[in-house]
Amino acid sequence: MYNITVGIFSIALLIFAPGYKKIQEAPDAKSIINVIKGRSPSLAVEGSDVHMVFASGDSIFYSCSSDKGMTFSAPEFVASAEGLMVSGGRGPQIISSNGQLLIAAPCASGNIYSYMKMKSGKSWIKGSRINDKADKAKEGFISLGSNSDRHLFAVWLDVRLKGKNNIFGARSPDDGKTWFKSQLIYESPDGSVCECCKPSVVMNGELVAVMFRNNLKGNRDLYLIQSGDGGATFEKARKLGEGSWKLDACPMDGGGLVINNDNTIRTVWRREGNIYENEPGQKEELIAKGSQCAITGTNGSYFVAFVNAGKVYCRKPDGKIVEIGQGGTYPKLLTIDNSIILCAWDNGNRIYSTILTAEK
Repeated sequence: MYNITVGIFSIALLIFAPGYKKIQEAPDAKSIINVIKGRSPSLAVEGSDVHMVFASGDSIFYSCSSDKGMTFSAPEFVASAEGLMVSGGRGPQIISSNGQLLIAAPCASGNIYSYMKMKSGKSWIKGSRINDKADKAKEGFISLGSNSDRHLFAVWLDVRLKGKNNIFGARSPDDGKTWFKSQLIYESPDGSVCECCKPSVVMNGELVAVMFRNNLKGNRDLYLIQSGDGGATFEKARKLGEGSWKLDACPMDGGGLVINNDNTIRTVWRREGNIYENEPGQKEELIAKGSQCAITGTNGSYFVAFVNAGKVYCRKPDGKIVEIGQGGTYPKLLTIDNSIILCAWDNGNRIYSTILTAEK
């Protein structure tokens, strides 16, 4: 039997998902699917607690799991954010650091607002605006990273330079209570990076790694830029992969990355109709045809989720590709512990989630 918690908010009612026989029968996906009414999920984990934030209209909701993603609590209302942006991989983002939860919400006004709560707290409070110059985060793409020293890093597309999108970021030294002045991370020599692809950021100690899709001479390729001092300064950006993608449009596909224990970085991204995995400076690896990819894992054991032909798939560490859902856009992956992976995606104003394991 499915163990699904029924929410008290009708706008975020948890319901049973029909039509997922393939997932239920898959030997490498546990037969548990949670379904929440909403869009654009974001996931975070700290200890044994899994946190999810999502959108419904202009409203932000939060739900948590204390059993490694098998069931989630009744969604609780966080805030209403006028013009909340949710399409194309946007939506509210969540990070958990030292017992503090922080949500970053991108709005059509071009601002990124924060909301905070201690895990043991009863209510959310509105924090500061993350972008220091108002109305400049027009595209609404925001990513968050954290380390074990209470430091957070936010990265987004910003139009303060001649009205063109470039990569900006900001540091927080105290779990998001305060933010330093926004800083330019990368300015494209051609004026703008790719305008509709979400940048990504991950942290490990003082290492901050940011990945973004550039727009140089008509090529929409992924680039990686790193900081070794917690995001105070950044090195020169490096192109990922061996080929280039000549495209006079935005694919709305930013990829993902993880940092290994030895501070090497593993990336996953799309070029044309294919998904590639790559360690900077190494040969790229073709995974499959698809788009909208995400990665989780570490030290050679990686899970990669992606969308292809209206279905959500996951490539497991042994190379096996399993189908985990129909429809779906922008799947999210989260490592809960060394053996359990949570995957969530939305489809038709419903958020689906399932558990994957590395077992054959």
